Amino acid sequence: MESDHKSIQPGDLGKEESTGHFPVLLEEILDLASQAVQDCGGPANCSILDGTLGAGGHSLALSKIGAPMILSDRDQRMVSIAKERFLSEGVESSEPRFDWRCSRASELELAPDLGFALLDLGISMIHLKGMNAGFSYDDDTLDMRLDPELPDSAADLLNNLDEQSLADILFQYGEERASRKIAARIVASRPLESARQLATIIEKAIPGPRKRAHPARKTFQALRIAVNRELQEAAQAVDTIAAALKPGGVLAIITFHSLEDRLIKQTFAKLCGANQPPEQSNKYFPAPEADAPLFEKAIRKSITPSAEEQEKNLASRSARLRAIRRRIIE
Repeated sequence: MESDHKSIQPGDLGKEESTGHFPVLLEEILDLASQAVQDCGGPANCSILDGTLGAGGHSLALSKIGAPMILSDRDQRMVSIAKERFLSEGVESSEPRFDWRCSRASELELAPDLGFALLDLGISMIHLKGMNAGFSYDDDTLDMRLDPELPDSAADLLNNLDEQSLADILFQYGEERASRKIAARIVASRPLESARQLATIIEKAIPGPRKRAHPARKTFQALRIAVNRELQEAAQAVDTIAAALKPGGVLAIITFHSLEDRLIKQTFAKLCGANQPPEQSNKYFPAPEADAPLFEKAIRKSITPSAEEQEKNLASRSARLRAIRRRIIE
């Protein structure tokens, strides 16, 4: 099933209010990037990567630093939208210093000269509000693929997996306590053809007061993560990008739910040398001196949006920023 992209076209962008898309934690990202580029020898001596380009809000601001940039997203529609946004803001997207790509971040070919890299995980508000691709509860389709080369849409999973496998996905990726009840209702309601139909099934499976968050929220999250293999992609992307950072270079990642944040926190901790068992030694055979880790925390703790930013942009409330730096070894 192909997603219908008639609601928002590249030329419609540039109006953040119309799409609900605002770059999250922008000031904090710019501070990290500016310092990292300076530590790597300045804009002429390193590059900047936005590996999850989205609508280009972060990249547009990062472009003012003046370094060469790789601007990439696994969704070609978002690459087109970001190019249009650059033009609408008076930035020529065809400048030689801009290298536009459509790729998963984990599969990017990178030269080892990165001064700053950003991953903004999850999906854009444009996906939720304007693409009719199955991400929103009212969509007519049930696709959820960010990459058309992926084998299975959300509809494929919902209509073909057995009840236990569906329940496992909802529990593992959505932390949905009612996973078994929802999976049973889904199987009994097949075939499913739209996000609207799925949301209605879940509402009937989990009745409750309507002032709470939509009861389908966790199921939609779980399906999106499973379809796009988001957690596996994030872990592989960290390894790919970290290996290309120059000494002093920074990898910053914004997450939007606990599963992502837990994964990034643990992956960063491992790169920074945490949880490495000490070498065994005794008085006859002293343990060799351990090599210092290649990375260190660029910020001591994770950063969340200010109260002011959360008030202006409700979608930022669950955002969390973590960052590591490749150590400068004298």
